[in-house]
Amino acid sequence: MSSAATRDAAATGRDEAAAPAAVTIQALREAFAQLPAAVTVVTTLTPDGPAGMTASAVSSLSLDPPLLLVCAANTSGTLARLRAHGRFAVNTLPAGHRRLAHTFANPEPYPGHRFTCAPYRIVDAVPVLSDALTVFTCAVEQTHPGGDHTIVVGRITAVSHHAGQPLLWHARSYRRLAPAAGDHLSDQPRRS
Repeated sequence: MSSAATRDAAATGRDEAAAPAAVTIQALREAFAQLPAAVTVVTTLTPDGPAGMTASAVSSLSLDPPLLLVCAANTSGTLARLRAHGRFAVNTLPAGHRRLAHTFANPEPYPGHRFTCAPYRIVDAVPVLSDALTVFTCAVEQTHPGGDHTIVVGRITAVSHHAGQPLLWHARSYRRLAPAAGDHLSDQPRRS
């Protein structure tokens, strides 16, 4: 074991040689739950009004051209609606908006219910949540099958952001960012 690995194992209290679990759906659920993610609401517009869903499987993809990706369950009604409209927005929720995340994650008691709980405006032909920290409006560039999900690649047509704490999802709970003790700028990894 390298000295860095020994230090890391000592810091976490975990043995580096722990046996990996078999790849089962339950093992994957448990492992995926350990991947922290920003909580976003993906929105689109339909002839009957706005539609949206909570999503944590969202990622930057490319700076040039400007692309991001969203992974949505194949059974998602919002996925079908954003494909039909060809445009969508990714709204990053600020900390303290658990109820809103929950509202967009659960079935609607009636059409349009989610948007009675969330002030929004139409920007670039899609609903944008007024309280979002970051908003990317996108045109659907491509979709790809991804098992029980569909990978939607969006070409970013506009972006807005302001400072604030994002709402995070980790270990099946909502969380906030907190600085790690002893972190220094020189310890930060360089992005390529």
